[in-house]
Amino acid sequence: MTGCYLDSNFLLYWKNEDAKQHQECVEILGKLVAKSVKLYISPLVIDEFIHSLKYLLLSRSSSTNYYEILRKTLKEVLLLPRLEIISSPIDVPSQFQVLDFMQKFSLGPRDAYHLLTITVNQIDSFATFDNDFKKVFNAKLITKP
Repeated sequence: MTGCYLDSNFLLYWKNEDAKQHQECVEILGKLVAKSVKLYISPLVIDEFIHSLKYLLLSRSSSTNYYEILRKTLKEVLLLPRLEIISSPIDVPSQFQVLDFMQKFSLGPRDAYHLLTITVNQIDSFATFDNDFKKVFNAKLITKP
């Protein structure tokens, strides 16, 4: 494995000790770091992570002072060893590739953009709990860590 793209749900479960997937995420991330695997996220992952974490924090408390927790948690993510923030391509043909991925793998547009980012950057592994990617994994386009 040369690199692993981390999905927002994976990061959220990693940071949420109450999540049933928390321990699995801790173990997977520990193995990736121990093996010196390059980790990748995109601005789209960061957007989804912040949005989901904000929603989670608001559901647990009526306080609107969640920005410090958001900053602290995002900083912990961004300080992961060998983490690189990468972007989707912005050229016109790539935007049509998103539609191709949507059609071929029954993905929504955001998930298709994740897949575009993964494939264009030649990342071979994807840490996610999103079942929408089953067809992608079955096609062996990418693997789970």
